Formats: sequence, structure tokens, C-alpha cells
Amino acid sequence: MKDSSWFPTMLKTPSKNKGLDPEKPTIGILSFEISRLMSRVANLWYCLSDRQMSRLKEEVRYSLGIRTLISDNHAYLIDLALEEIIDKLKGVAISVARLGKKCLDSIYHNLDHVFDNPFELDLIWCGWEYRLKKMEKRVKKMKRFAVVMSQLYEELEGLFDLETRLTKMQSNGVNQGQLQDFHQKVMWQREEVSRLRELSPWVRSYDYIVRLLLRSLFTIVERIKVVFGVSAEHRSSEVRNLPHGSCFVPKSSISALTRASVYPSEGSFRRSMSNIGHKPVLCGGYSSYKPQSSHPVACSFRANGVFDPIKKGSFSFNSKERLVYGQEPTLGEVALALQYAKIVIFIETLATSPRAISSIAREDLYDMLTTNIKQALRENLFLSKRESLLAYDERVASGRRSSVQRILDWLSPLAHNMIKWYSERNFEKQPIGSKGNVLLVQTLYYANQATSELVITELIVGLHYVSRFSQERVDRSLMGSA
Repeated sequence: MKDSSWFPTMLKTPSKNKGLDPEKPTIGILSFEISRLMSRVANLWYCLSDRQMSRLKEEVRYSLGIRTLISDNHAYLIDLALEEIIDKLKGVAISVARLGKKCLDSIYHNLDHVFDNPFELDLIWCGWEYRLKKMEKRVKKMKRFAVVMSQLYEELEGLFDLETRLTKMQSNGVNQGQLQDFHQKVMWQREEVSRLRELSPWVRSYDYIVRLLLRSLFTIVERIKVVFGVSAEHRSSEVRNLPHGSCFVPKSSISALTRASVYPSEGSFRRSMSNIGHKPVLCGGYSSYKPQSSHPVACSFRANGVFDPIKKGSFSFNSKERLVYGQEPTLGEVALALQYAKIVIFIETLATSPRAISSIAREDLYDMLTTNIKQALRENLFLSKRESLLAYDERVASGRRSSVQRILDWLSPLAHNMIKWYSERNFEKQPIGSKGNVLLVQTLYYANQATSELVITELIVGLHYVSRFSQERVDRSLMGSA
């Protein structure tokens, strides 16, 4: 029985496409890339939803980790979130522009600079955005495309395995009955692959896909204007020259009233970005800080006394430009955010059972540390004889243990978010259609380097004394029993 692989036919354009012009070139194998683009667009839209924006604003206002390591300036923090969302939008726009060059309609051939300044779009694109209900339907459709492509990928792998086995069975002279049964399995698998392909972007034209993505991006721009209060009158030069601590201020305009009619449920998100005057609580959990509190508590550290929040400067579309103005570097700017996140999570693991900290675990932790933290540790662990004796006092050890836990309560969420942010952007391991909802402002990326190193040093010193006390108590107990 002769049987050729079915895969070469997958690359051919079908003669008839349901609801599509058969003369237009179809996406084909690029549909896997397209599905990821659609997932990114859907995630952007989800990130700008009422619920997500409420959670974001709540977190940047009350998160002790964010207010301690990044800034207590609420307007600045929101600017950082807006900056990242704009970067995401531009990233998708670059891919859409590349696909547009393969469209038949010439209007899609020059999309390279359409979103250079998303708040200053050319008038030729006026009216291209979807209405709210239609956008919701388009987002659901893009999510379905992503799910179908994920299923298609699995079924294609299964088909490849079956066809490989069938070829081996034919060459090994398997009896006709077994060969016929297995051949039927291959045919069923081919039919399933064909069915999924017809439901996916595979058979859609470039014009159809680019139009869907492009109109979605225009709609997201309008949503950003509504959520962040950006009026149509703003220009990029005005954005870059905003005074310290300021942000986009919504203005009443005809275009704003028009958007309000398109997005009727979003009026609550037009905000005044005035600076927040409350000071952060630097100890305790997330819920311990409330604006009504007039007695904030600060954690004191041996090296430099009490922490002060780092107040940042004005808005910029490029975070790297902040270094030009002489501000202290952040962990993201010095490429230490991921490494420090792993250190914090490792400390968190060791702190759950300080008695069980082995010499190997201590060595592994030490190897993870940077030169700055190692130097700070040597200075902090150089204690007098009296301090060494205090380390074995139960009350001192209990205080150290409580201090370590309080710091971890507000620091570890940023570390876990940092790991999650990186994993969400690892496209090789990330499944198609997965959500990416963590923003950099919720991670260690924008954390002040010096302050972060001071906190991590304090954690390690505290963990050191808690572990020493626990081991000393065990040793004394063994000596007493002996």
C-alpha cells in the first residue's frame, strides 16, 4: 500500500475558502505566529478592563513593596504602567506592519509608523476603531483562534507520529490487516487536522487578519485614552515636558464625549493624577497600610537606619532616559531584577524552616549574591562580642524572625511577579493563548538598586541569626541529654 505524507499539502492554499476570496493569499504556516499576536492583543484589552485597572490602581497605592522600593508617587507609578502598555502596543504594531506588506490592499502596505505616537494618529484612520460590543466579540474570536491553533499544533504532532509509524510498518512488511487498521487511524487524524485548520487563521487571507488586528489596535488606543484620561489634544512634546510628578490630565472635549458614548461604562476611570501625600508603611502585610492611618510604622535597619521611599521624576516614554537625569539606577536598568527575584524567593524558602538550613543551602545562597551584597554582609556580620551573645537570646531571635517575615510579606510578591513576568514572555515555553497580566511596575524591575540591596542584606542577616539560634538551641539540648 502506497501512502505519502500529508504534510506538504498543508502548505498549499485551498481552492475554496469558506467566506473568503480564494484569490487572496492565505496565512498558512504563519498562523502560529498570528495566534500569538492575537493573544497579545486580547491580553492588552484584558489589561485595560475595568476590573484589571481597579486592581492595578489599588495595588500601586497600597502595596508596601512598590511604595518602598519604587516610589510613593501614585502618578509616577501609573505613568510606568502606561509606558509599558504603550510599548506592548507598539510591539504588536511592528508585527502587523510586517504582515501588511503581504496584503493585496495597498492601504496596509505602509503601516510602519502609524503607531509611533499612538495619541496623534493620522486622520485617514479616523473611524477604524470598533465599538465596545463589537470589540468584545472580536477579542473572543481572537481567543478562539488562539485555542484552535493550540489544538492544531497538538494534532499535527500526533499526525506526524502516526505517519512515521505507518511508514515504518510499510517498510517492515506488517500484515495487511494491521496495516489497514493503522492507515484508518492516520486518515481520521488527517480529518481532525483539516477540521481544525478550517477553523483557524490558517485559511484566512492576509487582508482579513491585518484588518482585524489593525482595527483592534486602534480600539485599544481609544481605550487607553479613556482609562488613563488622555485627551486628543495631547501631543508627544507635551508628554515629555510634563512637570515633576504630573501625568496626563483629562480634558473635556467633543472627542471625549464621543468616546464616552462608545464606552458608556468607563466614566469611573477618568481620574485626577494628583500626587498622593500619604507615607508608606514599610513593615507588615499588604492590608496594613490605609490612607487614614496617621501613624505609619517604619522598619529600622542596622546599616542605614530607617528606609525612605524613593521619589521618581517625570514621565518618559523611554525608561532608559531616566539615567540621563542622574537618578539612581533601578534593578531593571542594571539587569539584576530577575537575579534578585530568585534570591528573594530562595530566602523565602529557607525562612520557612531555618532549622533545616544546611551548609550546602548557605553556599548556594552565597553564590547567588552580587558583589555589593556580599560586601554589605561582611560589614553587617562583623559583630562585637556582646552582639554575638545577643544572637543567642530567644527574644532577639524572635525579633529577627518577625522582622524577616514582615519584610518578606511585602517583598516576595514583587519577586514572584518578576519571575511570572519573565515566564509570560518566554514564547518557547509559554502555551498559545496564555495570559500575560503582570506589569513591570508590579515587579522588581523599577526597584531602586541600593534600597533593594539593603533590604536583601537585612533579610540574609536576619536569617543568619535565626538559623544560628535554632542550631544553638538544638546543640544545647543534645549536650544536656548527653
